[in-house]
Amino acid sequence: MLKRLKTSLILIVLGEILSWFLDLSSGSDFSEFTSGLLLGLSVGMKLIGIILLVISVVKYKEKN
Repeated sequence: MLKRLKTSLILIVLGEILSWFLDLSSGSDFSEFTSGLLLGLSVGMKLIGIILLVISVVKYKEKN
């Protein structure tokens, strides 16, 4: 369970870092494909992290 919690936390933090990097580079000549790819990865990492977090909490409640 602790491994899932760590993984979910890391994915959420990495998603936030990618989102921050995307906002930071919005003024530069980033191509639309690269911006879209970074946005998709960011949202996907956050979503998977949140799903893992919810699954961990539900499994923990069922165990006790």
